[in-house]
Amino acid sequence: MFGANKRHQRGFTLVELLVVIAIIGVLIALLLPAVQSAREAARRMSCTNSLKNIALACLNYESANGTLPPGSVNTSAKQTSGLGWPVHILPYVEEASVSKEAIDRYTAAPDAYGSNMDALNMLLLPMYLCPSDPELANQQEKYGNAARKGMSYAGVSGSYYARTNQCPTLREPDHYCVSQDLSFLGPNNYDGLIVMDWKIKLAKATDGLSKTFMIGERTYQIRAWMIGAYWNGNTIPPNPGGRRGSAEFTPTGPQPTAACFAMKNLSDVYLLNHDPLTAAYAGHDNNAGDRPAILPDTPKTIAVNDLPFASQHTGGVNFCYGDGSVHFVQENIDVPVYLALGSRNGGETVSE
Repeated sequence: MFGANKRHQRGFTLVELLVVIAIIGVLIALLLPAVQSAREAARRMSCTNSLKNIALACLNYESANGTLPPGSVNTSAKQTSGLGWPVHILPYVEEASVSKEAIDRYTAAPDAYGSNMDALNMLLLPMYLCPSDPELANQQEKYGNAARKGMSYAGVSGSYYARTNQCPTLREPDHYCVSQDLSFLGPNNYDGLIVMDWKIKLAKATDGLSKTFMIGERTYQIRAWMIGAYWNGNTIPPNPGGRRGSAEFTPTGPQPTAACFAMKNLSDVYLLNHDPLTAAYAGHDNNAGDRPAILPDTPKTIAVNDLPFASQHTGGVNFCYGDGSVHFVQENIDVPVYLALGSRNGGETVSE
């Protein structure tokens, strides 16, 4: 009688199985941060490329028109909300038809908030969105009654204290800012490269284009992409000029006040990636019916024009400079250096 050799196959014991699962879990725990880091690095590179394209479009606009694009136009002359620089550079990123339609509609009924602009305001332009800021694609900015799509970038209109031993005030028509006491919106600074109702020539950047911010990232509301600024009237500051409302200088007349959407000031109070729990709007209370806080149940205490530059990247914010270069600026940058980079003609010595 022939007998067959029987092989007994032994499976994993429960202990061995648990050990294998534990090893796999450890490997995943080790690899996951690396994968996430690689993905964020790719997103940051995409953001950098978007800013390079935006900077190139601004410089191509300058080549064609002799100046950089205005941050906003007609905000006080027509007493309406004006179209922002993102509209004016569209012909230089192969979106001329969108730019033309926006300008035609605005010319027919001058108000970037007008109902005739609603359809365009809801356009989503990928080049204006940082991929690390994904919720922006689904957000609808609310300032007034209509909904509008936002963008991840803003022009740098200037810096409060960029000029050594000088005060942030009306110095001369091409580079002024007004007292912080001007209105709850905050001052409109004009010593940067992208400013309200003004077209800046590159020759005005005496600090050097490679040492002057032009466009930076921002994650806070309000950031409707098409609107440059919302005109809010003309006001004579109660304590005109000077640091924090001192009376060292006096503007020659009423100054326009506006909520700036497409550009913003640098601030020595609200620095890069400022904690959103403490950054909100000025002049509004916490009532439920008031405009929303940046985060639920947070105060609304910061002037609209002072909402800080910020990003969803860890450790800093991407900025493009006047020469078209893009740099990742660390959030712990020295405050004087940060502020100096905001002005085009402050005369400071900048060493990053």
